[in-house]
Amino acid sequence: MKRVIRGVCKFFVANAAVVITIVLLPVFVITDDVSFFDQIMDYLFNNNQS
Repeated sequence: MKRVIRGVCKFFVANAAVVITIVLLPVFVITDDVSFFDQIMDYLFNNNQS
């Protein structure tokens, strides 16, 4: 059950990350240091099973 909840949570975070990426496109043109976006990507792609 915990895996299902984690999967659903990651699904919504991934969709939110796509929207945030589209919104931040002008920021990425100027700089590549967006710590909030980096934290989201670390959460999505971290293979640590904690």
